[in-house]
Amino acid sequence: DKMLNGRPLLSIIIPVYNEIKFIEAVFDSILKSDFINKEVFFVDGMSNDGTYEWLKFSIKDLPNYFLFRNQNRYVSYGFNMVYKKTKGKYICRLDGHSIYPPKYFTNAIKLLKNNNVHVVGGPALHVGKTRKGKIIAKCMTSPFGVGMSYFRIGSKEKNVDTVPFPIYKRLVLDHVGTYDEELIRNQDDELNYRCISMGYKILMHPDLKTKYFVRGKLRDLWVQYFQYGLFKPLVLKKVPKSGRFHHFIPSLFLLSNLIFLFLTYFNWIFIAPLFVYLILVIIFSFYIQKSLLDSIYSIFVFPCLHFSYGLGFLFGIKKLKNEDQRKNK
Repeated sequence: DKMLNGRPLLSIIIPVYNEIKFIEAVFDSILKSDFINKEVFFVDGMSNDGTYEWLKFSIKDLPNYFLFRNQNRYVSYGFNMVYKKTKGKYICRLDGHSIYPPKYFTNAIKLLKNNNVHVVGGPALHVGKTRKGKIIAKCMTSPFGVGMSYFRIGSKEKNVDTVPFPIYKRLVLDHVGTYDEELIRNQDDELNYRCISMGYKILMHPDLKTKYFVRGKLRDLWVQYFQYGLFKPLVLKKVPKSGRFHHFIPSLFLLSNLIFLFLTYFNWIFIAPLFVYLILVIIFSFYIQKSLLDSIYSIFVFPCLHFSYGLGFLFGIKKLKNEDQRKNK
């Protein structure tokens, strides 16, 4: 690729935090990319596991590779801080938990040049490093587990509301703005929803498939999905047009189950919906897994996904309500 007025054509921003288990593989996948004309910014959110030190050593002899520390830790702050330093015509936001194929950036820019689209990304192939992680990965790519999250469950070319690890035309971000710093989760969704609401198109394409490492423990998965749910109401408040019915299903499901559980005090027939849910969990667990032990573990993973997100969403609504009350005083 030719230089663009002496500048790199592509700017890659990678916020990281405590990614020592994955950072070498992630770094190598970016370094071995066939796209040469790029600048790469790692933004470390005050890691304490050696990630920062590893990156500092690894980039010292590499031109156009940079490392910054993000005192505010969260992705939104880190991305916004570094965005002002970028020079590329295209901006890519990656993370330290995924592997990117050699032609990822080449294919992305080709799509942005040849199609009437403004943001591109691809499906995420979910993988686990441990046995539990592999079980969780299968649950996270099941429609029963994650609903209509198309980049997790689909792989065909399609215009979508959001994609992971997106590549933007710079003019898009200059128009719609960068990340909302109120959001420590779902900041990608909110930015992409904002792009859609302003008339820009987001394309998911199979040529941009990445490998995403999932959480390896139920506790970490619970925290991840609780936070997704917690910040979703704020995203929907900021971009009301982004609301879809499936966003509300986990919280409605959780509330209805709590009500049915309470009503069992009056009549045991109200245990039926919970029983039906458990049967569905068992059926899907045995359907997607190959062994008995994996299936049994899945019986815990599915409720973890559903209830953590639903509970987080309800807390997110309460948090918004409390903030509105404070502002009105």
